[in-house]
Formats: sequence, structure tokens, C-alpha cells
Amino acid sequence: MKILVFADIHGNATALEAVLQKERDFDSVVFLGDAVSPGPQPNETVELLAKLNGVFIRGNHEYTMLNRHSIAKWPDGYKALMDWIYDELHASGYQFLRSFGSPGEYELDGRVFVLAHGDENEAVRHVLPDSPDRYFDVFNYGNHQADVLFGHSHVQFSRSVGDQAFINPGSIGQNRCGHVLACYGLLEDGKFTHHHVGYDPTPWVDAWNRVTFLSQFTELRESFKQQALTGYSMGANEPWLSYSSRGYF
Repeated sequence: MKILVFADIHGNATALEAVLQKERDFDSVVFLGDAVSPGPQPNETVELLAKLNGVFIRGNHEYTMLNRHSIAKWPDGYKALMDWIYDELHASGYQFLRSFGSPGEYELDGRVFVLAHGDENEAVRHVLPDSPDRYFDVFNYGNHQADVLFGHSHVQFSRSVGDQAFINPGSIGQNRCGHVLACYGLLEDGKFTHHHVGYDPTPWVDAWNRVTFLSQFTELRESFKQQALTGYSMGANEPWLSYSSRGYF
């Protein structure tokens, strides 16, 4: 059995489509959260995801999409962008996001895994390749033997702590390590492997240009466009520069 494992699309249907074009013969999917926001292709993203069968785990951006009050203290430009996404997303898209499951233990092809987004503990913003071992305790869902699949930090890596493997497939839509790549993984007969595919970000940039109200927030719109063109979705700064130099995606 082949399972496509991915996370953190953030409304980048262009990148997701590149993965689905490359990987055509999988049996099911595991999606680890953050589907549509804050990106300019919310309906296109849902349209692609809704055709897939498997397990969908909610992330912090699913909470944001389903709880409009949660952006009350965001900067004005981001609030305006989110208001546009809220209004743009079809009712069927909201219904789809509500169907996502909670983090926890799931059986995949005869093996039990812990599936999580990675934002479970507010004190630990990102679980990264060189995070202290104690950071991985956020994924304690009762089974200390089950391997963990998670997203949120947008860095593709595997790490062993005790008897558990902690595996992040990387981000589909917002690479942070300076690569214009959509990152994901494949779980085949219980064995996980990391993968990535390059894609042309032009349709993504064009989608930002079509969000015309962002002409009021040109710096914000340009920053999102530069993220796509450079692969530094958090900016070309630390720790992402170091991870890039060390070969992370």
C-alpha cells in the first residue's frame, strides 16, 4: 500500500497540483493540516484535496478558518487578507475543513501512528531538526512506541527520540529553507521516505496579483510573492539560512 503524506499547503494549489501530477498511483493520503490560509487559491486547494481519500488532520489554520474572531489582533494587512479568504471560500470548502480529524493515534496499513499538526503546545512554537528532545513530548498521545507524523514547522526531516521516530514531510506550499519545492512523503508498506518536486511559481504569483485589494498593502503582497520566488517563506534569515546550508528542504 502506498500513502501520500503531506502538510502545510497554505492555499498554494499550484504546488499541490505539482505533487499530484508527479505521484499518481498512491492508494490514500494523510494530510497533516493547514490547507487554505493564508494563500490566494483557497477554492482551488479545496477542490484538489476533496478528491482525495484518507485521513485529514486539522492544523492551526483550520482553527483560524473556522473561528473568524481568532484574527482580531492580527496586523491590518493580514486581517484584510484573511477577510478576503473568508469571503472567497465556498460554503462547501468550510464543510470540508470541518470534517478534519483531531490529532491522535491512527492505523495506517496495519501500523499505528500518531498523526499531529505540530502546534499542540503553545510554549513550543516549532519542532525543528535540532530541537531539544523534550520538545517532542508535545506529541504524547498515550502511545510511546508509535512513530509520529507531523507538520507545522515546514522543514523536511526525521528524528529519533527514544524508541520513536518523528517525521515531518515538509511543506507543500511554503518552503522555508530557500528552495522552490513542494515537499511531501510516501509511506509504502510501513516504510517512510521523503520526496519533493519543483514547480513553476508563476500561477501562484499571478494569483496574488489578482487579489486586487492588496494594492493597499503592497509590501505584504510583495513579501508573499517573494516567498514563492525564493523559497524563504519566513524570510531569508535564521534559522532558515542555516537549515538551507545544511541541506534541509
